[in-house]
Amino acid sequence: MTGQTKCHYEVLSVPRDADAATIKKAHRKLALQHHPDKNTHKSPEEQDASAAEFKLIQAAYECLSDPVERKWYDEHRDMILRGGLHGNNGSGGNGGDGSSFLFDVMPYQFAGCYDGYSDDDPDGFYAVYGSVFEQIFQGEKDGFLSEGNIDYNDMPNAHLGEVSMGNSKSDWEDISAFYAAWEAFSSCLSYAWEDIYHLYDIKEAPNRRIRRLMEEDNRKKRKTAKKERIDEVCALVRFVKKRDPRVKKQREKIQREQEQRQAEKMREAEERKKEVAVAREEWRAEAERNMAEQEAADLDAGRIRLADLDSDDDYDYGGGKRGKKKKGKRKGKGKQKNTNYSGRREETGDDFNNDHMPEEIADATNDIGIPSENSSNIECDHVSQHVGVKEVVEGELQNFEEFAQDNTNEVDVSSSSEDDSDDDEPESWRCECCKKDFKSEKQFENHAKSKKHKENMKKYEKKLQKEAEKMAMLDIMDEIPNN
Repeated sequence: MTGQTKCHYEVLSVPRDADAATIKKAHRKLALQHHPDKNTHKSPEEQDASAAEFKLIQAAYECLSDPVERKWYDEHRDMILRGGLHGNNGSGGNGGDGSSFLFDVMPYQFAGCYDGYSDDDPDGFYAVYGSVFEQIFQGEKDGFLSEGNIDYNDMPNAHLGEVSMGNSKSDWEDISAFYAAWEAFSSCLSYAWEDIYHLYDIKEAPNRRIRRLMEEDNRKKRKTAKKERIDEVCALVRFVKKRDPRVKKQREKIQREQEQRQAEKMREAEERKKEVAVAREEWRAEAERNMAEQEAADLDAGRIRLADLDSDDDYDYGGGKRGKKKKGKRKGKGKQKNTNYSGRREETGDDFNNDHMPEEIADATNDIGIPSENSSNIECDHVSQHVGVKEVVEGELQNFEEFAQDNTNEVDVSSSSEDDSDDDEPESWRCECCKKDFKSEKQFENHAKSKKHKENMKKYEKKLQKEAEKMAMLDIMDEIPNN
């Protein structure tokens, strides 16, 4: 053990109840005064003295700046300054009881007990504390054998002999195993020397209750002494680990790795964010192109969404107000116009032509053996006598045009009586093609001239043509005899 044992408060010249700010200010002042770089102009002897004082200043500040370590130091300050539990610098007890197996660790919880971190220096950090831990374990082993045990391998803490302090070149795995083993230190001694009542006293007890109380007091004393011993050794382990440069280096390495991993995660997150943004823009552009192509195809095919037909019709047929339509009960006295476009004209004979059929129906006629227009072999004479699809479609379209023309003209819905009262006037005009009702004839006429009405009529014509073709095909298939 090297250096002198001096109170930390005396080193920093502060009172024992000084706060953290006062201690920090005193340390800064003394460190600038005794720093080796500030005393290069002095003689070698004075430089060595300043360097030793500077070490004491650093050790004192390192202890008192940590609240936990300062609390422990305040509780054990007298024993540390006295040189240990018995004032003999860690040599143990006086040999009269089992406490002689307990190596005194108090003097070594002081930074002045070692000199530097050199591997070859016997007063260095590794040599001093390596010897301290070996003596602690040796005391545990000797006490275990003195209590009547034969094999020290049966000790609960026998694994402490398998680890060593090492030096500055030791692997981190060995260093980590050393501190892990000693941080879980537990004494294997019985601490019988702490008993208040000896065996003779217990036997002389007047009754069983007194004997049990004596035994209970002894157990409490042993438990308390064992706990204090464990706390002393664990405090020493924390003290050493905090000042071990190898542990500091490893912590800095782990911190750097964590920062690198965090930075890498942030970079990956930014890259993923950019990729998602690019993919979203590509998807939006592709969706817009597809939508534009679909709209162009719909316009070419003459298809119009029904949702587009219900938006601005008020401006087309009379400049009505936009907004929600008011719902209410209609008066059912007047007669509405019936604009049902369903129904068929009388059919006229014509040759059946596959060019007017949908592709699915044409394929079906070919499968059942109906000849096409260009076929040279006609097997069924009744096919040529059937109504042509074209005539049916033209007839339906003519009916539709006539009805549309009728809707544009003023029509009076007259009853059996020729009364000109307001009850004979229809209350609403309805366009079945656009599925809309109108309150006046003028609105209906304006609607019939609108662009959307005409587009809807074209759409309805195509639908009517398709239905007519389908109905004609079904009639033809029904008249084909089953062979």
